[in-house]
Amino acid sequence: MTQNNTNTKPHKGTHLTKSEMDKIEGYKAENRSNRAIARLLGRSPQTINDAIKKGSFTQKRKQIQNGKTYTYYEE
Repeated sequence: MTQNNTNTKPHKGTHLTKSEMDKIEGYKAENRSNRAIARLLGRSPQTINDAIKKGSFTQKRKQIQNGKTYTYYEE
């Protein structure tokens, strides 16, 4: 007897796919919340939050010294 399981839900501990990352980027451009994106993708809100943090950097400080500009980023 064969089983025909076509469960496409992501399993716990799997990485986000490239297409999911692209969807997150698109949804954020539409100003959707992390929780709304998580519901749409069937993922945890924390997973979405971590992916956004990992994929973006915020400028922390900019310093100009002796004609050179130094920019520091926060990860």
